[in-house]
Amino acid sequence: MSNPTFKHGPITFEVAASVTKFSVVKLTADGVAPCGAADVPFGAVAVSGAPDEPREPNDLQHGLPAHVAVHTAGAALPLRLDGDVTVGATVYAAAGGKVSATGTNPVGVVVRPAKGDSDKTAVVLLTCPTATA
Repeated sequence: MSNPTFKHGPITFEVAASVTKFSVVKLTADGVAPCGAADVPFGAVAVSGAPDEPREPNDLQHGLPAHVAVHTAGAALPLRLDGDVTVGATVYAAAGGKVSATGTNPVGVVVRPAKGDSDKTAVVLLTCPTATA
């Protein structure tokens, strides 16, 4: 009998292109990258990440992580906004890993609003990824 390799929670992926925390990501052959408005959203990240770069010997500088946890359907986390959204509304993938009230590729449903004018995130219950034909 075979056991599942994954049950629930975020899955760790390599970073193919730099991602910003609270962003929607797409899945590529090399890992995850920021999702654009025309891309199919795979999930969202809660931390920033960047591709691993070779370092010189004895270089002790720490950069962004080269692997990030990607949250998918069922997870609720803050996402960066492109415009205004309302609680209960479906949000869609927008440029640069953000979400907006309009679009073609749904990401999830807003469950908590942005707090004040300076907060550019809203908590979204993810519904992605969705299978495509």
